[in-house]
Amino acid sequence: MVEVEAAVKAAMLVFSERGSSAAMIEVAANAAQAASAAIRGQVNLQVMLDEFGSDMNRQKHLDMERRAEARHRRKAQFDSTTLSSMEIVSSYQKIEGESSTDESDSESTAYQSNRDMLLQTADEIFSDASEEYSQLSVVKEKFEKWKKDYSSSYHDAFMHSLLFNYGFPEDGSFAPDDADANLVPALVEKVALPVLHHEISHCWDMLSAQETKNAVSATSLIIAYLPASSEALAELLVTIRSCLSDAVTDIMVPTWSPVVMKAVPNAAQVAAYRFGMSVRLMRNICLWKEILALPVLEKLALDELLYGKILPHVRSITSDVHDAVTRAERIVGSLSGVWAGTNVSRDFSSKLQPLVDYVLLLGKTLERRHASGVTENETGGLARQLKKMLVELNDYDSARDIARRLHLKEAL
Repeated sequence: MVEVEAAVKAAMLVFSERGSSAAMIEVAANAAQAASAAIRGQVNLQVMLDEFGSDMNRQKHLDMERRAEARHRRKAQFDSTTLSSMEIVSSYQKIEGESSTDESDSESTAYQSNRDMLLQTADEIFSDASEEYSQLSVVKEKFEKWKKDYSSSYHDAFMHSLLFNYGFPEDGSFAPDDADANLVPALVEKVALPVLHHEISHCWDMLSAQETKNAVSATSLIIAYLPASSEALAELLVTIRSCLSDAVTDIMVPTWSPVVMKAVPNAAQVAAYRFGMSVRLMRNICLWKEILALPVLEKLALDELLYGKILPHVRSITSDVHDAVTRAERIVGSLSGVWAGTNVSRDFSSKLQPLVDYVLLLGKTLERRHASGVTENETGGLARQLKKMLVELNDYDSARDIARRLHLKEAL
């Protein structure tokens, strides 16, 4: 990324000083290559031996090689996707960087190995217990019977302060003086919530779809047990919002022009990758729709991420109408269920107007291409994608209008 950014700056300097003619594109490309080579020379680490003769930079060398190999794999995939997109317009085409994890194969293997080991250990917890205590459900039944038949000794043994829900009655009702009545909420607030708070603060990857789903699920369970007045719960929600806000602030989505990406090797791949990451983050923010207030989600996903970073990016590639339509479709898809989709009942037209305006701009771009001699067969698939996006954004009037102007016969 550092190499590409340096190369982009060098190319943009050439274009700003000398224009963007075909000859200057070649000059800019040479300047970009020189800037990239200079950065590579700076990061090449020399061998540094410690007192035992070991290279202290060896791990850094290995990490750099691993990242380089990953970049080559992504570039090959990106090139393959680009070629296929020229032949087939597919609404399910993957965007570079949109997959939910960037872990290496070795990291994923290590995680899976540790996970399997923990699950195996959990299965063996009761392996040395006698038959009558070999399952947690059996132990639970014994405690329930103890409470029912000998409630006095159960209380004297402080079991209501030590156990999770073993004393919970089958009918779900407690006597007014039953100390077990607030046992589970108290344990959730004192034990489970601090653990979840730590995991979200220090371990949660906001760009990981699976980790975000797990965080949402765990938070929902916590909320089910605690009252809205819980200070610890309020602090957890503040932390979640802060983590998402930091993720939005940290992400960078390039707005490089097509001529710059033509001059700089890998610039188009990096831009696509960053766009994919931003869409992934927006989709993950939407997963919190049942937990965070709608104004909070609007500020994070729409005001700061979509209109502050993503929309400027797609506007910069409008001339490449195939990529622009595909990425606009990904944006609309990431908003589904919260602001977009036929199942959304509230009117969000004012909040979504900038996005609708961009889709309409793409429609005008297609009209100009059609007027210049491009056949309907070449633009028909893109036109249908634009119509579908407007329907998803609940702007049916614009969808009908674009269908008429781009000669689409099928109904909405």
